[in-house]
Amino acid sequence: MRLAPLLLLPQLPVWMLLAVAGMQLSAAVDARTQATAEAAHSREQLSRMEAALRLTLDLETGVRGYVITGQSAFLAPYRQATAALPEVLGTLREGAAAQATPDRPAQLARISRIETLLERWQSRVGRPEIAVRGRSAQEAAALVARGTGKRLIDAVRAEAAAFTRTEGTRLREQEAAALARLQDLRRTLLEYGTAVIALSVLSGLLAAALISRSYRRVSLAAERLARGEGGVRLSDRGPQEVRSLSAAFNRMSEQLGAAQQEAQGRAADLATQNARMAALGDLSDWLQAARGLEEGGQILARALPTLLPGTRGSLATHNASRNLLVPLLTWGGETASGGAPDGCWALRRGETRWPQDSGFAPACPSGPGGGGYVCVPLFSHGETLGILRVRAEAEGQPLPPELRGTLPAAARQVALALAGLRLQERLHQQAIRDPLTGLFNRRHLEEALASAGAHAATGEPLSLIALDVDHFKRFNDTFGHEAGDAVLVRVGAALRDLAPPGAVPARPGGEEFTLLLPGLDTEAAAALAERLRETVAGWSLSHAGMALGQITVSLGVATLGVHAPAPDGLPRVADEALYAAKAGGRNRVVVARGADVSPLGMFAH
Repeated sequence: MRLAPLLLLPQLPVWMLLAVAGMQLSAAVDARTQATAEAAHSREQLSRMEAALRLTLDLETGVRGYVITGQSAFLAPYRQATAALPEVLGTLREGAAAQATPDRPAQLARISRIETLLERWQSRVGRPEIAVRGRSAQEAAALVARGTGKRLIDAVRAEAAAFTRTEGTRLREQEAAALARLQDLRRTLLEYGTAVIALSVLSGLLAAALISRSYRRVSLAAERLARGEGGVRLSDRGPQEVRSLSAAFNRMSEQLGAAQQEAQGRAADLATQNARMAALGDLSDWLQAARGLEEGGQILARALPTLLPGTRGSLATHNASRNLLVPLLTWGGETASGGAPDGCWALRRGETRWPQDSGFAPACPSGPGGGGYVCVPLFSHGETLGILRVRAEAEGQPLPPELRGTLPAAARQVALALAGLRLQERLHQQAIRDPLTGLFNRRHLEEALASAGAHAATGEPLSLIALDVDHFKRFNDTFGHEAGDAVLVRVGAALRDLAPPGAVPARPGGEEFTLLLPGLDTEAAAALAERLRETVAGWSLSHAGMALGQITVSLGVATLGVHAPAPDGLPRVADEALYAAKAGGRNRVVVARGADVSPLGMFAH
């Protein structure tokens, strides 16, 4: 006999058993479906009866509300219920008639009695009480007092309760029957499933016995190899043909395993490198969008844990004087550390120091540079920017081995970003600062005035002081421009020292100074201007060993909304007050009044 018939014959009992099981399962499913449908119909009947009772309650409460208040608005639920009840009761009657049960006549009779009781309530109670209430509240109350409506409604409720009890009993019986059908179905599935599985296993074992064991081993080994298993080998047993096939299979398995290991290693390296490059590129994009070291530090604090997984550390940068390392950021729960740059061997030697590096260098004299830290000095264009300190996240554990490949690239990226951010800050400061006094220039003053004016629109006061050094041209002609510059620097320092938090001290040009004062009203601004005037008038200056005499300033004060309607007009009004101070004898403060200046606002000296 051929192999195909031999393999098919053991399956015949299984197919016959499946056919019988299918017929019984179909019968069980039909019975379960019918029981479920009957239970669902009973639930619908109960829901319809509940709806009929709610509408009956609407009838009664609507009429009672109208009888009590006399307001026709209370009849709205009565009218809606009157319109809806026939349809609900009709649907209820159709549902009861559709049930082929012994208690169907009793249920239909209860529905008919409910309809009769509701018609009787309408004719004896509802419509009469509505009509009588329209004429007299006392007559309507008398009708209510008879109790006819209550007796009829109670009778309706009693019929509905009997209907509900009967339908509820049937629902429980139907649900019990449905559950029983479900249990029968499960039992049938279990019995026939067990039988089918047993026959299938038996027939499979019989069919497997008909196939050569040697070729079966080859097939199973090939499947294991196809699933990616390594080291799959066949034993050298069986006929010569099988031994030759096993030897060829073993050679192929060895070659394929070596190729898979090499490919996996290269793929892992490539994926790690790609992820690292993508993260560095993303970091570069974000750092280019940063507007200063503070924002750059926030970005790096989020990026470094991803770029250097399994680590914690800190980054410190040089201060402006380059004599101190200032902490910029930490990650992984590390404590911020700064200190003197000379306290780190990595900065002294200009090279990365690893914990396992040997050499003659002891631990760093200061800071956490020793122990398990990697200290990476950050350079850009020959300038040392700071130090990056990294160690393992777990105390006492070695650094991740891949850190040697990731850390240098990350450090270069951080150094370039810090250099760019520092250059950006320097350029920004040069663009908004006066080079002589270090105060803000006219450009920044205009931007600050526009911004402060927008905030002042919410009701916050905004004032401005215009200041000018008295007789400055004559002073320059007498003592020289170097002495004049020294005076301007000193006045700028006084303006900066006396300016309250949030103020904008500026030098628009020449010997003119401006102090923008968000949050200060006219009185506070005038008092501050007077302190400025007194401070300058109290100086005894000298330059190059030569006394410069007394220096005085004239000041004008203006407030937005009081002296100028718009922010851009505030400097002009303050300048007009300043000119009034100079015209009044200099060395004084003048407060503007509207479009003019008032002598009452002068502090004359």
